[in-house]
Amino acid sequence: MFSIFIFLQLIITVTSYIPLNRDEHVASYIDNKIFFLGGETDTQNLTKDFFFLDVSIPFNTSSLPMYDLNSITEIPFNRRASSVVCETVKDAIFVWGGDFGLNSSSPLIFAFNTTAKIWNAANDKGIKPPRRRFSSVVCDKNAKIYILDGTADQNIGNTSSPYGNELDVFDTSQLTWSLGSNLNAPVPHDIGTATLLPNGKIVYIGGSNAFGKYLELTQIFLYDTLKNTWANMNTTGASPTARGFHTAVLTRQGHIVVYGGENAPFIPAPDQLLDLDTNVQPFKWTIPSVGFTPNPAPFRGHTSTLVGNYMIVAFGWFNNGTGSSRSNKIIMLNVNDSNNYMWVSSFTPPSVLSATSQPAASKSPDSNTGSTNNTAVIIGIVGGVVGVIIISAVIFLYYRWYKNREDINVIPSDDAFKRSKEVI
Repeated sequence: MFSIFIFLQLIITVTSYIPLNRDEHVASYIDNKIFFLGGETDTQNLTKDFFFLDVSIPFNTSSLPMYDLNSITEIPFNRRASSVVCETVKDAIFVWGGDFGLNSSSPLIFAFNTTAKIWNAANDKGIKPPRRRFSSVVCDKNAKIYILDGTADQNIGNTSSPYGNELDVFDTSQLTWSLGSNLNAPVPHDIGTATLLPNGKIVYIGGSNAFGKYLELTQIFLYDTLKNTWANMNTTGASPTARGFHTAVLTRQGHIVVYGGENAPFIPAPDQLLDLDTNVQPFKWTIPSVGFTPNPAPFRGHTSTLVGNYMIVAFGWFNNGTGSSRSNKIIMLNVNDSNNYMWVSSFTPPSVLSATSQPAASKSPDSNTGSTNNTAVIIGIVGGVVGVIIISAVIFLYYRWYKNREDINVIPSDDAFKRSKEVI
């Protein structure tokens, strides 16, 4: 049993991944994983780092089940892009815009197939928008991606106006671009957030306009994807500090949790955690009171991803006491109770929470379900142990063979770096 433990520890040591300090990356939750892509590190302006956090198992923030994907797929160098997962497209992560280490004629949309583990570039058609960075992006139930705001310059192949407020729509099923309504749209801006509600309305919060003014959060804009119309709303409750570079997630209780943001360049907004209740009309802001804030806690350049009861905040810039530094840590907020948000260090997957919350079945005199389940568990444990022993033996024999073999020349296969030439 001790040898089995050592073997399992070796597996963890070999496969676990520690990311570099970074910001301006993207994060996408799909298939019980949060995939992280690109960003800027302390030594590289653009990266193609690609890795994931396994959220199918319990973990602690001090020891993350993080795994590297760079060895199995090629990806473009990038930062300041936007990524989105469409509910009805089961195995794809779409990445839009940003600063790419490619030429100006490069595709606007890339997608990663999580099943085939291949990157594809969209052979898109229609009214193509200019490439932009820091856009607000969501995908509706019809697999249409809505892209608002963002900035551009010649560095990313855009010679038009640096700011715009066009609403570009990309149909992932037809690979076709179109324009949404521009009537009563918010002013051109970037570094805001977009959150899709179950009723098909998109909530746009904050950002910074062309004059460097941070947008007030007491007025939010709503886009109805069903009617293709804009509306604005004056919120009630608290009056949060205007900001940009924040993140937002929608909880299962219908609350938008806003985290982070700055109200001057690299100056954190004083109220870093906000709650917007969308169950009331008009929407209502509150500033939650939490017992403590983890350290390091990023305020810009981070991502926030909702998984079950947890908002998982990853990487980004934080104040180190004398200035700002990038982080490679994550922090987590339990958002299950909108009246009692809590920063936590331990994560429990939604599947485990669902299993433990199921009521115990009443016993029946003629039922043998319990004994059957116990037998299955015993068989599973024995099978698992035997499997580990067999794998250990294979690895040991391979190691002996490898040590004793004569030197040979091996030509590496291109398959390890294969990139599909097919379109999405």
